[in-house]
Amino acid sequence: MVYLKTTEFFQFTSTAVFGRYSFGTLFAGQVLLYLKLSMKYLFTILLASFSVVAVAQNKVSMSIDKPQSCGDVQNETMTFLVDGSLQSAAVVKREVSRLSSCGLDEYDIRFFGRIESLSTLLKKLTKDKLIDNLTYGDLLTGINDMKQTANYKELKQIALLSQKLAETKGDIRTWETDVRLFQELGASQQVIDKVYKYLREYPENELSYQELLMKIRK
Repeated sequence: MVYLKTTEFFQFTSTAVFGRYSFGTLFAGQVLLYLKLSMKYLFTILLASFSVVAVAQNKVSMSIDKPQSCGDVQNETMTFLVDGSLQSAAVVKREVSRLSSCGLDEYDIRFFGRIESLSTLLKKLTKDKLIDNLTYGDLLTGINDMKQTANYKELKQIALLSQKLAETKGDIRTWETDVRLFQELGASQQVIDKVYKYLREYPENELSYQELLMKIRK
């Protein structure tokens, strides 16, 4: 895995340009807030990922009575694009989640099921086809093209590692295993040492690594 420098990661997450697609300012607010911290690199990637992971907490109820096959979904026209519901974040996520039967996992749905992400994809898709005629198959093609880019793969890997770190309780007894997550995320030795020192001082710690990092940065 190739690690990004802080400035490179900031540029990546704030402009997030993948090949021909530009995703605007995905996480700029959170990233800018933590760039000045001494442990900025780890906080930057964690905060960027936490903002994505948080979206998953808002479950969207599906209006589909029966699970549809990938083929059936792809053949349908995306009527939600023209019926006025495109500006609803819940609707966008719900409609993109219909492609889960076509190989999209939870992270893909969270990422592409955002108004900003979909709007960017639509700019390309509507160059060759009227928006009224776009199908879920067209959307799937655009998403799969994006998923093949090196930048998307790296962002996804970082986000999933960060999510795992955020959900793991800090425990001195499992530190030898947990520290590998910090290392894979490119955390500095300073960050690793501070976390280890905290766990040595508080062996009965109940905080997750996310909560622990927020605590020791104060």
